[in-house]
Amino acid sequence: MTSSSQEAVQLYQITYLGTGPEPDVRTVEAGEVAAVIEHGMQILVRPCPPPPQEPDTRKED
Repeated sequence: MTSSSQEAVQLYQITYLGTGPEPDVRTVEAGEVAAVIEHGMQILVRPCPPPPQEPDTRKED
């Protein structure tokens, strides 16, 4: 996302439960969280903090 006209996408960190000794952790968008829940998988969901924004270096005229 390099254009200021694009909206920030909320990302979530999901942890799949019951997948073995090492949990499977992924970062996904909201639609993917919904799809996993619809398939009946047990997960933990945490919102990811937004990435730091680059400072505006444009000069005003």
